[in-house]
Amino acid sequence: MNTRTVPALMRLAGSATLLAAMPASAATSDSAHVPLPGASGPPWVETGKVNVFRIDELPPAMQAETRRAMQRAAGRARAGLEYDEVDEDDWQWPDPVDSLYPDFASMNQGRVLIHPRDIGHTELATYRFLGLRDNTANPGEPVLTIARQFERPDGIMLKLTENELAGQGAVVMVRELIHERVGPWPATFGVERAPSGRVRSVIDWADNGTDFTLMVLDDVRHPRGDARYDKAWMFRLARSIEAAPRAKTAGGPYVRAASAASTK
Repeated sequence: MNTRTVPALMRLAGSATLLAAMPASAATSDSAHVPLPGASGPPWVETGKVNVFRIDELPPAMQAETRRAMQRAAGRARAGLEYDEVDEDDWQWPDPVDSLYPDFASMNQGRVLIHPRDIGHTELATYRFLGLRDNTANPGEPVLTIARQFERPDGIMLKLTENELAGQGAVVMVRELIHERVGPWPATFGVERAPSGRVRSVIDWADNGTDFTLMVLDDVRHPRGDARYDKAWMFRLARSIEAAPRAKTAGGPYVRAASAASTK
């Protein structure tokens, strides 16, 4: 099932982004104005768009969660902690390579509706394409999410996840917590560590149409491999993905120039 279509789903990402997937009744068109979950009126959220609000404009429950996240971040900073802690089995970690799929046709029978970015002219096209993460769609179920995994020349794994927003959800960002941008779009950046010690650098951003997560299994502030793969490199890569055109057909092409390197 595409989790981005679950009613009232929210994701607090990087302490700055709330992604709310609206109920089906609110997703009958490409754009609709709906209240935030937990509210019955303004501020109105436009689906399929990036919506930026001040903390004091959010409903009480969202305000409280955002302020708690800010307090946790401030506490980590005071303690000199470099990482946000995450669970070892957090669902966002890249999947094992042997569980990935070379294309949607071999994955499931869902109706692929998303037009992901054509990364054929980005740096990703020079990396080894590892495959697609299974979206567990049932026969005929709409597929609005695509997660592609790659391996850099130095062996570090990356994952790019794209979620179609049009008529299905909206991105709500908290103005006071926006410190980064990908092109003209507000973004969040963080480095997270699991109890085992493995780390991941994450950029979350969205434009008016697609929500993106770019993940690198390394601390790009202190690269353990090639020093050129730093935070500035990661944001350049994100900007090239944002600038890439959408694929002309739903579901593809995924890799184009990298397809010859794909293995399963």
